[in-house]
Parts: sequence; C-alpha cells; structure tokens
Amino acid sequence: MYKRKRLKKNGRHGQLRGTRLPRNRQFEPVIETDAGIKVRSNYEKKCAEYLNQNNIEFLYEPLMLLSGKQFRPDFYLPEYDLFVEICGYNHMPFYRDRIALKQQIYDKYKMSAVFIHYNSKGLLEKLLREKLETFGVKFL
Repeated sequence: MYKRKRLKKNGRHGQLRGTRLPRNRQFEPVIETDAGIKVRSNYEKKCAEYLNQNNIEFLYEPLMLLSGKQFRPDFYLPEYDLFVEICGYNHMPFYRDRIALKQQIYDKYKMSAVFIHYNSKGLLEKLLREKLETFGVKFL
C-alpha cells in the first residue's frame, strides 16, 4: 500500500492512503533501431535507419518550447534546419487534426518541415528521399 503525507485543513500532516499505480508509459519509445536509438513506431525506425545509412545527422524527438507549450517533432536535421514528421495514422480523424495543428505551428514560427504521409504502400525510404531532396538534403 502506498502512503503519502498530505497537509490537512488545520495545517498538520495526515496520511493519504491508496494504491500506487504505475505511470502509463504506452507512448514511450520502445522500438530500437540498429544504432540503438529508441523510437515509437516501425515507420520511425525505418526513417532513422535510412538517415543513419546515409550519414545524415538527426535528433529524434527534440524537446522544444513554443508559446509556453512542449512540442516534440519526430526528427530534426540540424545541418539543414529541417523538421521531419512521419505521419502514418492518417485514417484517424484526431491524428489528422494533430498533424494540421503541427503544420500551423511550423508555419507560425517559420520553421521548415516536411510531412511524410505513409500508408504502407511503396517504399518509405523512396518517399522520404524524394521529399527531403526537395529541401536540399544530400544522400549517399
């Protein structure tokens, strides 16, 4: 049983009783790439491995603060000052809304971003290469 002291109305500490629940970590990165980077999805894994194979430096989910809110883009390519978002759940309305919000944020702060909309048809690597080359990214 988990016990924690809490302040009563009279200013004295009392006991708070209850069961300690584990933190919900269902969205923590758990898939590991060949280079040992933990990512959230198989699409992100493919993307990270492809960038590694082509010696393109990237940061995975760097923490940014914009307008006082936390924001984590999928990938950031510092050499090109470019953000990459892998969008794989386009069939879900709330996910499409979140992507639209991210696009507004990138536009508002005048940040370069590429959105890769992938639905398991064709090669993700080919789509990624085509989109990134339009932003001047050099591949091996």
